Amino acid sequence: MKNFFCFLLIFFLISCSSKKDILYFNNSEEYAESQLDFQEHIISIDDILKISITSDNALATLDLDPKFAPVNSNSTIESLKLEGFIVDSNGEIFIPSIGGLKVVGITKVELRNLIINKIIDGNLLMNPNVDVKILNLHFTILGEVNRPGRYEYINNNISILEAIGMAGDLTITGKRNDVIIVRNDNGFKKVHSIDLTDISTLSSNFFQIISGDVIIVNPNSTRVKNAGIIGNSGTLLSLLSFILSSIIVITNR
Repeated sequence: MKNFFCFLLIFFLISCSSKKDILYFNNSEEYAESQLDFQEHIISIDDILKISITSDNALATLDLDPKFAPVNSNSTIESLKLEGFIVDSNGEIFIPSIGGLKVVGITKVELRNLIINKIIDGNLLMNPNVDVKILNLHFTILGEVNRPGRYEYINNNISILEAIGMAGDLTITGKRNDVIIVRNDNGFKKVHSIDLTDISTLSSNFFQIISGDVIIVNPNSTRVKNAGIIGNSGTLLSLLSFILSSIIVITNR
């Protein structure tokens, strides 16, 4: 009987996760203020661009940009994609009255300036204003989160914390000190691990999510141990309780 209770004690000690394994940024008091430098997204093949061109001459603008439609509160990503310019396999888009533009490998700001210069050089519009958005930025998050899947976003400076928030946060059994990010970098796959329990992660190059990133949250040791044949700790506890009751009944006969 004594050995049995020792076994129960050891089981619960092994099953319990440390508080430090569950909390985000345990050492936040050590963080010194620093500037975060977010990268600009580099336009690539198959990106869908929303390009809005406006000027003082509405009719001339319509001739230049027949796809132009003001974004309103009822607009969805899917509806905006129908109005977008898809970067073709040659890395180009075609804008009426301007022609083909090589856009792969440049940023939204560089494309905006390129279009403005083309309009001014061609005397197409007076005081043109150009806005560029990329409509199919996305990341995929898998594993121990409440809503795994593929998520699309428009903001350029989305962080790993915002990505996890979009997926409904990590589950209690998610491994916070070893979140894996798989990233495509100039045709090569890079795999990096970040520790969400350490405040220094805020300074990591992988704190910013880049379109196409795959985030993998593996289960912690408690979750792995509970995933065996017996199932979870609640099931095991019920089984052990039954065994204990049986032992008591047998020994009292």
